Amino acid sequence: MVEELIALFLQGVEVSLDDREFNRLALAAFAHQFRHNLPYGAFCRAMGALPDSVTWWTDIPAIPTSAFKEADLTACHRDAITVEYRTSGTTRGAETRGRHLLPDARLYEASLEPNFQAHLLPDRDSIRVLVNGPTARFFPHSSLGHMHSSVLERFGASGSGVFWREEGPRIPCLLAALRKAVTDDEPVCLLSTAFGMVLLLDMMEAEGIALELPTGSRVMDTGGFKGRTREVPRAELYRLYGERLGIPPTHVVNEYGMTELGSQFYDCTSLNARPGRAAHDEPTGRVKFGPPWTRASVVDPTTLRRMEPGLLGLIRVVDLANYHSVCAIQTEDLGVERGEGFEVLGRAAGAELRGCSLSAEEFLTR
Repeated sequence: MVEELIALFLQGVEVSLDDREFNRLALAAFAHQFRHNLPYGAFCRAMGALPDSVTWWTDIPAIPTSAFKEADLTACHRDAITVEYRTSGTTRGAETRGRHLLPDARLYEASLEPNFQAHLLPDRDSIRVLVNGPTARFFPHSSLGHMHSSVLERFGASGSGVFWREEGPRIPCLLAALRKAVTDDEPVCLLSTAFGMVLLLDMMEAEGIALELPTGSRVMDTGGFKGRTREVPRAELYRLYGERLGIPPTHVVNEYGMTELGSQFYDCTSLNARPGRAAHDEPTGRVKFGPPWTRASVVDPTTLRRMEPGLLGLIRVVDLANYHSVCAIQTEDLGVERGEGFEVLGRAAGAELRGCSLSAEEFLTR
């Protein structure tokens, strides 16, 4: 089935995948994971959900992201695993990092590249890529690092570069590269964590620097702040992108992803708007979309049942790129469904939410 999925992903985000066909693939993945992912199989049995009783993808048991900190949730033999992505460990400490274990990165990369191009480079095949974040060379266990490196290799034009090392960001070097882009009149795609952008903007403000990057330049930012630097409201951040870099909201795309997922979700802006999707260029009220091989829904934090569109709940994702681990992931992020996409509205409070407090230790002992 892996080769079938790769072929599907490489057709791009415009590939037709209706609910019936998605359901067929999701149920096949569920049956595979139930049989080969032993902790997940135990979890499903405890919930009374078996492959012969689950008939629709919305009923596939979703594993909470916290469970990746407690067990090796892989459908592969341990000897076959060559890729290990780790969560940041900033919430509960480095000693409790979650691990996403895969035999290889083929599904991840097949999902990543067409999805990235559709949302960040719909108007061109390459661009000068400047990375203000982790890369695989310096952070081999970071899924974001793998993403940045893959994008750089696949889409990076002459003048691209990485401005983040093991010891942290190299903001002066990044500023020099941005100035060079202005001199060359060459648009850039700036890939950065949100807190990395704050570091850049703070230095520009402190030194009285304001640039007008060439027309067509764009930013992909991702992640939160997690106590690493001062927190900046998104509306303020987007205002500073315009004032300090000359990049309008139409060309700022926030990415929603996580270590536990093989696919990413992106803002729909005027840069990447397509027929049937309304662009959301304001920093607030932005709607995220994923590729056709994903489905996102919002569930009630108490009952874990799907909620009506527009109601606040927990974001749940079914991602076929997670074939080698668990396709159905229950996040701890709050959001609402908006048409075929969803809006992220923050993190759930630290209360013991039913869906997020189920750990592998709990279901392995049942």
